[in-house]
Amino acid sequence: MVKDVSGLPRGHLISAIISCIMSLMIYATLRFYSEWFNSSQLNTILGGFIGSWLFLFSLTSLSNVEMLLFGEDFSSKFIPEILFCLIVAVVAAGVVHRVCATTCILFSILGLYFIDRISNAHYNKSALTVETIHSRKSNKKNK
Repeated sequence: MVKDVSGLPRGHLISAIISCIMSLMIYATLRFYSEWFNSSQLNTILGGFIGSWLFLFSLTSLSNVEMLLFGEDFSSKFIPEILFCLIVAVVAAGVVHRVCATTCILFSILGLYFIDRISNAHYNKSALTVETIHSRKSNKKNK
């Protein structure tokens, strides 16, 4: 990780800033175009999808700030960080329309599932997969 003059990792700092800016832009989009999101059912579902992006960007921003403050090995937990960001995104989408809030929850859970898969593949190098356990058992039987 590249560090700047202050000794902080630049990657987390830049990612936190960009994610925070994107969160604010998405929130502003939901607020300014609320009438358009209410104009049809498909637009209302799209509003929930955009609200889920608010969740993902705010979680990314919060997680990167925590990694800057508490160290590289710090990870977001369900109760404080993920639930807080989900509530913020659902409230922002709920201001537009109630269906936006519902679809925001569904899309956010789906997005969180894929983010967790990517995170586990990238950061959990020590975790054993089913294939390696299975191949180790078969190697022991062959010896």
